Amino acid sequence: MKFEAFSHPKARDLSVPADDVLLHIPGHMTGIFDGASDSLGRRVHGVPIGRLAAMAAAHSASALPVEAANWPARDILEILSCDVGAKVPMNTGDGPASTTAMIAFNTPDGIRMLGIGDTGFRINGGDAKITDLAPDRASIPGRVTLFELFLSRGLPPLDCEMLSREGIGKGLDWAVSSGILSHVEADKVLQRALDQLALPQADEEAIHLIRHGLQSQHQLANVADAQLGYGVLNGTSPAMKYAVDEVIPYGGLVSVEIFSDGYLSPPPTVSIAAWENVHASLEQNDPHKIKIFPAVKGSSTTAFFDDRTVAIIQYQSAG
Repeated sequence: MKFEAFSHPKARDLSVPADDVLLHIPGHMTGIFDGASDSLGRRVHGVPIGRLAAMAAAHSASALPVEAANWPARDILEILSCDVGAKVPMNTGDGPASTTAMIAFNTPDGIRMLGIGDTGFRINGGDAKITDLAPDRASIPGRVTLFELFLSRGLPPLDCEMLSREGIGKGLDWAVSSGILSHVEADKVLQRALDQLALPQADEEAIHLIRHGLQSQHQLANVADAQLGYGVLNGTSPAMKYAVDEVIPYGGLVSVEIFSDGYLSPPPTVSIAAWENVHASLEQNDPHKIKIFPAVKGSSTTAFFDDRTVAIIQYQSAG
């Protein structure tokens, strides 16, 4: 088995550590935990709570015995989530700290991929498997519309980036009260987001999310009956409908790649260089993430749009 990994924080100058946490225990497990950036900027002892959540989940996973690789998925994710809640006690009205998880366990029958959240994986360089983060279906078109609106005012792209990021993060109600948007403009942004969402039964949740911003998204976390619900590790019981649990037999297994959502598109080949080349191309052609792979935030001169981490485990030579 060959293992290699790469991680880069949002900060271009490397001055701020990433909220992605990588765990590798040879012969037992490999995992990536992507702590959620906190729109309120909350910290504990100077450390962002998203990074603390990812660290707590990784530490909890590292303590699992070898036989845990065969435990029920719910049992494993419950343990990790409870440890996040216990070690990062920020479960206030502003929402708890949270993190994704994607773990490749070594089992007698194959590699077991177990995870929750939008950290993805792929096998043998094939199709990427990424769990949809449902709130993004509303927030991304909202943020892109905000960016285009500010751009139409003649503002520089970097100003559009900061304003649209703040607008979708704090919500349209805040943007109107702050004088950034008019009521008419806010209504247009909201309507375009709903039109692109095209899911009438989710309109109520989407309206609340866009009006109150990503800082309210935690209200949909682990809510199994929500139209825009999603799964995370945050101290609450994980909603298993959003979990991934799949065993890949060793026969024919060449490689497993695990990657955080700082990589928006997988490369055609299996290597760290290939992942970085695709990332660099996207940064050059769509730095603000409004065209090729729209996202809830883009890059600036000082920071990439997100932390990025990829781990590659090769079980036999591809050649």
